[in-house]
Amino acid sequence: MTWSKDKAFEKLQEIYTDRVMQDEKRRIFQQVYRHLHEHLDDLAVKGGLKEEAEKQLKFFKEYTFMPGDNLFQSMRYVFLIARGEGETDPQITQQHLNRIYKALFQPSGLKNPYIPDSFWDTPLGVACLIAEEGVEAVYPILDEILEAESVY
Repeated sequence: MTWSKDKAFEKLQEIYTDRVMQDEKRRIFQQVYRHLHEHLDDLAVKGGLKEEAEKQLKFFKEYTFMPGDNLFQSMRYVFLIARGEGETDPQITQQHLNRIYKALFQPSGLKNPYIPDSFWDTPLGVACLIAEEGVEAVYPILDEILEAESVY
């Protein structure tokens, strides 16, 4: 198919439903939460989170919303861009992308994040690609999706 920006964003709005975005936020939350607990163990403070903080984190996981300027707001920002609904100030976009990459892929001791190729196949990875390079970067992915849909 020959894509235009409008057609691509229309398809992406179909794909990036609220449900998909919530599920992806929950998946990332689990990943970061597990990582947090692993580091607490590394520091010999396994019970380092107060009960109140644990309750609040479970609430955030359930409702996929965390107030303030954080990783999940950055995810929301790039998802909105992927749907063609968000701002596209390059400086702000880069700040959100850097937060996502650092939180998920920058291990202690490394100056820059190492992003595995498999990330670009996830809903968040595709949204980051769109935010970073523009919707044109995902035309081949959209072609694959259309091809898969025509099989079913």
